[in-house]
Amino acid sequence: MATRDLNAHQQVFALSLMANIIRKNKGIIDDLQKQIEQQLPLALQLLGGDWKVTWGPVVWKYKPCDKNTGPDHVWFVARSPNLRFPDGQEKDTYVLAVAGTATDYNWVANNARVDKVVNFYTWLKAGLTTPPTGEISTSPENCYIAYGTALGVYHLVDFPSPAASPRVTLPSYWAGFPDSPNTKVVLTGHSLGGALSPSLAFGLLESGAFSKFAPNNILVYPTAGPTPGNLVFSQLFSKKFPKVPGPGYQVWNSNIVNALDIVSQAWCISRDASPAQNMGNIPTIYGSPAIWSVKVSVAVAEAWASASGSLYIPIQAARFKGTAPTSRPETLKNFLKEAKKQHVEEFIKTFDIPIPPIKILTGEVDGIEQMTEEEEDSLEPVLQDLVNQIRKERLAAETGSAAEQYQSIENLSHEFTV
Repeated sequence: MATRDLNAHQQVFALSLMANIIRKNKGIIDDLQKQIEQQLPLALQLLGGDWKVTWGPVVWKYKPCDKNTGPDHVWFVARSPNLRFPDGQEKDTYVLAVAGTATDYNWVANNARVDKVVNFYTWLKAGLTTPPTGEISTSPENCYIAYGTALGVYHLVDFPSPAASPRVTLPSYWAGFPDSPNTKVVLTGHSLGGALSPSLAFGLLESGAFSKFAPNNILVYPTAGPTPGNLVFSQLFSKKFPKVPGPGYQVWNSNIVNALDIVSQAWCISRDASPAQNMGNIPTIYGSPAIWSVKVSVAVAEAWASASGSLYIPIQAARFKGTAPTSRPETLKNFLKEAKKQHVEEFIKTFDIPIPPIKILTGEVDGIEQMTEEEEDSLEPVLQDLVNQIRKERLAAETGSAAEQYQSIENLSHEFTV
């Protein structure tokens, strides 16, 4: 794999994958931090070109001394002084890559905490490095993001780098640049990272952390992301980060979505508001009739989202359809197996990213133990909700239709073929 063979979007997606290179590993925070510092440069060498880490990498754990869990968050900034963009221009480019889900903590704190929301601008006024506070009551004219998403962003901006650019937080890192009107900054992440990266970009932009850069040079490239906020958030995001069109997946400022990936169907609960991305699509996404346990689990997850008092509306998207299964999965196990394939493998195939045959990280080293395949599978976003959430009675009626309001965002989305 070499950068001369990959376009800019492929390289950014590859960096997003690299944020996840230790997701299967368990250990205390010091051992995981040591490992990512050693292995990320090796991964960048596999990518080729002149990518170098300029901030981080950072490992954050809710329980730093727990040797039986993996990293809760991993993120870093890498630089290429001459990344070639689709218009043929070569630009000095910094990519902030955020990892996806890796632990049970992220399920409780980041993914599952859609049952309450944070007023985005109230939080900005207090400062992104202030722990977010959930709203007691909501109003549709306010800009909200899920409490779990806000909590994830808070950890990303509050924790200083222990490696490159040591003792510097992300907001201070970006604010410390000289005026850089021609420099590009791209924020990316897959899965949970696909919700955190646009929310983080929005927060850093609105807080003034990106003041040394031209606003149109701040780009976002989330993939397979669940919905982070409500309609107002999605509308404002589309204004601050207008879609930069291109062929297929070569689009900036849009969530790259596989129509057969259940993760991006979360967390909207209104089919009228978002026909292409809503949780009601999940039970029969691979064919009818639906598996009963999937229907029940989705109903529970919808109840969690409904409890927030705010309707989650997806940000603008570029959608493709992965290769459908030849037959409908008839068991929950097979449903989850297909869901995992659509969530990971179909993206790698669509982006045509060559995966090295030799694993970068194997076995036990430096106090690190690899997760079993079963443990790894249990950490996939939204998939875990289908099997682990306690069954509850579904909350009362779905939030009212927002179809007309949502149309302004849906009009910015499109499908592409691969």
